[in-house]
Order: sequence, then C-alpha cells, then structure tokens
Amino acid sequence: MGEAKPVARILTSVDGGPVRRIVNGRQTKYTGFFISVKADFAQMPWESRHGEKAAMVLAEASSRVVKLLAQPHRLEINVREQKSPLRYFPDLLLKVHPSFLDDLRNGIPFSTAALAPSQDEPDDLLKIVIVEIKDERDTRQWDPKYIRKLELAKEVYRRLGFEFAVIQRAEDLFEGDLGIAASVVSWRHTDVNQTDVWAVELALRHGGKPAAEIVAALGDGPVGWAKLRALHVRRILAMDLTDVVSSETMVMLPQNNSLKILTNS
Repeated sequence: MGEAKPVARILTSVDGGPVRRIVNGRQTKYTGFFISVKADFAQMPWESRHGEKAAMVLAEASSRVVKLLAQPHRLEINVREQKSPLRYFPDLLLKVHPSFLDDLRNGIPFSTAALAPSQDEPDDLLKIVIVEIKDERDTRQWDPKYIRKLELAKEVYRRLGFEFAVIQRAEDLFEGDLGIAASVVSWRHTDVNQTDVWAVELALRHGGKPAAEIVAALGDGPVGWAKLRALHVRRILAMDLTDVVSSETMVMLPQNNSLKILTNS
C-alpha cells in the first residue's frame, strides 16, 4: 500500500529567498527588483510597479511590518478532480505586529494600515500575512477556477496559522500614502552607524520629540534628514507617517523592537 500524499505542501527556495525571480528578459511589461532592508538587503522581484512594488514600498516604510519576502514559496494543493496539483505563488509574505493584522481584518486599506503609528508591540508576537495583490484589470479575478484556487489556498494558510489577504490595487494602495512611504524608503540605504544610534537614543531618552530635534542630533542638514529616514526603515526609531514628514513630525524610540537592522554586513 503506497504512502498517502499530503493534501498540500509548501516549497521554498534553498537560500530562503524568492522562489521565482520574474525578471528573466522575456517579459513585455515593466519588471524589476526592490532591494529591501527588511529582507536582509536582498533583491525582491516585482512585475507591477503599481501593485507588488507599491506594496513593498509601503511595507518597508511601516513601523508595524518587521520582515518581508516576495515570491516566498510555491503552494501545491492536491485535488481529486485532477492528476497534477494546483500551484499557487503568493506575491508577498509579511511578518507584522498584531495591530497591523487587526486593521486588515477590520477592512482598513493596506496603505493606511501600513502607515499607522507604531504601537510598540513586542516582536515575539509577530503574525504571518500572505498577500495576494490584484489589479482591477486582471480578468482572472472572475474566473471560477482561479477563485476556487484562492479559496483552497486561504484554507491551507488558515490551518498553518497564517492570514491570507487579497489586496486590490485601486482600493488598498493609495497614491498619497505611497508618496509618504516613498519619501522615507528612498533613503533607506543611507549609511548609518552605531554612533548615530547612540545619538538617537540620547535625544529620545525622555520620550518622543519633533523630527527637527532628532535631525539636529544626527548632524543636521540633508544628511541628518537622510539618516532619520534610514533609521526609521531599520527600526531603530519610529516616525509618525500619517502625514508628510516635516520638522514637526513626531519621532519615538520603540522599546520592544528586537529585530533591528543597522548594516547590510
């Protein structure tokens, strides 16, 4: 009697990175890579500037998203009706704070949830969210077979304790929010060091302060502003991104961030 096949299985890459690179020279549309601090400075592939790339920029800027991985795995689901398994490649895997997941469950748009202020939640409470990003022009959304595949995938993830979120580009990724996120994330590769961390910790030791005061502690001028943004992405400090970053933007020093990132070495 043969060994019973599993109902479903998840296949990951050997190196822990994306299972599909997407950018292969054969695409007729814009594709590219996003080098993410929250993916340990790895190249995350995208095939839609307004979909996957936009979601990654927002996740990178979010104080409540700790890790991200594009094309994280291949999900294979065995079904009785066909010999070969259904194959599904999710767009993103995010490790997030519980409050972020609560917002998504309550119908808060993805970009709004991403830029909501940090609640300084412990990183040992992180939740995994599998993200599927949809464009309103994608006709597969109304294909019964495709809808069924997503339903099966959602059930598999539920059994694993993962959340499955379908993000609609037009309803969940707002241009204004993306502009704020991009203004921070664009400076994520600015060189920062332990001395900068100490300066921030000293400046914020008694509580939150306006951004202008933290920039002054980081050397002031354009370099100080760039370091402020880079330190936010690296989870050393947390800015309030509910509005455009300015001198009055409030900055706090999270006490529960255990997964901080300083360098790419």
